[in-house]
Amino acid sequence: MIVSVDTRSEERKRLEALNDVLIEQRRRAHGGKLDLLGWTAVRRSQLKAGVLFDLVQHGYLRGLYEAQARRVVVFKASQMGASEWAISYSLHAADERKATVLYLFPTEGDVSDFSSARVGPAIESSAYLEQVVMEGGSAAVGGRKVRGADRVTLKRVGDRFLYMRGSQVRPDGKAPQLKSIDADVLVLDEVDEMDPRAPSIAVKRLGHSVIAEERWISTPTYPGFGIHAAWMLSDQREWMIKCTRCGRRQALTIGHVVREWDELERPREWNKDKQRRAYAACEKCGKPLNRLGPGTWVATNPKVETMGFHLTKLFSPTAVLDELVANLQTTDETKRREAFNQDLGLPYLPKGGQLTDETLDACRRDYAHGPKPNERTILGADVGKTIHVVIRSEELEPETGERAQRFAGEVESFESLGRLMRQYNVSRAVIDALPETREARKLQASFPKGVMWLAYYVNQRAGTKYQAPEIWNDTEGVVNLDRTRSMDRMFSRFFELKNTLPGNIRVIAGYYEMLKAPVRVLEDGPGGEKVAVYREATADHFAHAENYCEVAGQRGGPAAGTVAESESPVLQRRHKSAWR
Repeated sequence: MIVSVDTRSEERKRLEALNDVLIEQRRRAHGGKLDLLGWTAVRRSQLKAGVLFDLVQHGYLRGLYEAQARRVVVFKASQMGASEWAISYSLHAADERKATVLYLFPTEGDVSDFSSARVGPAIESSAYLEQVVMEGGSAAVGGRKVRGADRVTLKRVGDRFLYMRGSQVRPDGKAPQLKSIDADVLVLDEVDEMDPRAPSIAVKRLGHSVIAEERWISTPTYPGFGIHAAWMLSDQREWMIKCTRCGRRQALTIGHVVREWDELERPREWNKDKQRRAYAACEKCGKPLNRLGPGTWVATNPKVETMGFHLTKLFSPTAVLDELVANLQTTDETKRREAFNQDLGLPYLPKGGQLTDETLDACRRDYAHGPKPNERTILGADVGKTIHVVIRSEELEPETGERAQRFAGEVESFESLGRLMRQYNVSRAVIDALPETREARKLQASFPKGVMWLAYYVNQRAGTKYQAPEIWNDTEGVVNLDRTRSMDRMFSRFFELKNTLPGNIRVIAGYYEMLKAPVRVLEDGPGGEKVAVYREATADHFAHAENYCEVAGQRGGPAAGTVAESESPVLQRRHKSAWR
């Protein structure tokens, strides 16, 4: 039952009395505590001015309000009611469960916007919350005077706090804004826009709590990244609706609307009624399906404790299917991505944006790893907890342009890397300059000048005079790389089947997974322009080792992309500092 509050005094008194009865009923039904659904119905009957809490047209939200799991993942389209649920969950946890709440956003700017546009109106629309939530100044709680909280980033709910923070992480891996917070529940809002390191840092703030609940919420971006990766580890609940004609229960997908796709994966044929409006059809009998009818959440991966909810606009009353189909028909990758992410609540990968098992398998040839007599090789190495190394032949096959891989694996130290370089007769090596610059410099000094180069990823300015994505500094033994352009070139070698692999490459642990990790996407640049970048959700060390190896293969004599004594003083100082 949902009760809205009328501004007329007598009606308000009557409704408040009815609310008190409902509260007691819900508390008796839940062991003395007011559960989230009951609390929201009586404490937030108006979500904000003019907007009622409504589970009649948004029945799919009931599952979220009744979820009791320690971790809940909401994998969603935009504007599906998840943020209002997260607000209610946070305020209820602090008010009814006496929990300290940490609510995390991508940036501090998001905190300010959310606090002003969502949390503030939520408090103002509830007579109860206006009494128990304090923002600045002081107020009486339990007969004693307590200090209030900052209006934007901190709310006092009774004698508990709701912290709202940005999720920025410094280059050294620390997030100072989270350091002093010990929380009971954590809400991660728009996970895919956060620094990928932030969620694991934030989860550690629950370490001393007996409640230790997590709520992960986001519109997805790319497969295997952020909220999609979290969803894959959940019980993967889908909203099942029943066909009133044949009785088939089914989870709504775009396949219920679109019948046929063209070679560019655009809708070619879709269901249309007599007015030529798009509609969803039953997957069994083909009759029109009431996509807004009652449904049930069904776990498709039921043995997992984490609850995951997939929210798509296909079962939202605000969705217009004709507009959704139109958005999918475009060849504009940005609009297609928005249609998949924002409307369908699905990750989207542009064609050619990521290596696949099929592409890597097509690069396999009938040879094995190992050094060849009198063969000179090139090497790329990515430095982390261990050093991931790729070695390829220096010379290309004259007829095919292929370059064979002689080694792919990990070594534990720079000393081991040096032995590997001598064993494989490496003529040119490019290795990651960070984070072990001092050790890399020591190894570099043990080889003749020009054999080993330290690599830094930098952003080249648009319109740069350098055509190549790398700039060689002979004086310092450094090569500066445009990350996107150099990786574009390396991946094109795989797509063109020029970077070949030994027949048994799959025995190298993590090689395929790391080559598939980077995803090429278009994002908005600082001036609103579209900028290509690579994003990755999992380890990608072998991908960067392959990139450094490809760069090593590009080194020839002095060219337009070579910088010697003429390099700018700023870069000279930077590299001299790195040398030390």
